[in-house]
Amino acid sequence: MNLKKIKKALITALPIAFCYVSLGFIGGTMISKVGFNLLDITLITIFVFSGSAVFIASNMLIGGINPQISIYLTLTIIITNLRNTLYSSALVNDTKNLKGWKKLVFSMFIADETFAINKTCYENDPEWDGDLALYVNIFSCIFGLIGNLLGGFFGQIIDIPLDMGTFMMSSMFVILAVLQVKNKQDLLILVIAILVSFVVLYIYQGGLDLIIVALIVTSIGYFIDKNNENKKGRLVNTDER
Repeated sequence: MNLKKIKKALITALPIAFCYVSLGFIGGTMISKVGFNLLDITLITIFVFSGSAVFIASNMLIGGINPQISIYLTLTIIITNLRNTLYSSALVNDTKNLKGWKKLVFSMFIADETFAINKTCYENDPEWDGDLALYVNIFSCIFGLIGNLLGGFFGQIIDIPLDMGTFMMSSMFVILAVLQVKNKQDLLILVIAILVSFVVLYIYQGGLDLIIVALIVTSIGYFIDKNNENKKGRLVNTDER
């Protein structure tokens, strides 16, 4: 285990720590109110690493737990987090050096924020590798676990305004989106993503909305990128003549 890499991954993951702990605090508070104890919160955080899963569970289990609700809850969480499959696929080539349990853990703890940070680091840091990406994911899970446990503990003692969770989640995604903008093309795709999101959410709101938006925007982004590459290729050929 390389301590230098662990330290580097920790420093890189710190920006999302503040949001994960804060958001996890809200999620832990909510799920503790439907009967989850600290052990339950620990297990759902580790084995279902998804901030949305905690919020979904806390809302669907208000009326109690029964087989039918359990099935609906499981399916909802799976559908809501299908986008993580896209994230894992996008990082397959970058994480080829991860084998066995490392690849499994990396896949378990991938999320919107860890994907964004790892993708940015792969593009800008030539030393970034699979181990660093794995450590970022693990630290993110630890941050989320800390927040959820704090929320589960203090949620029974203090009345927490749960509306803060929506604000924190939105703020985090705005920051991550801004960090991805480096040129006019990135800005164009960001604007397209916002417009597509509004249109899709106006027409349909369900577990597949994020997947639909992601597929549409990535397809548009792919064709824009290919079009720009073709233009550059034609310019090079013209210059050579």
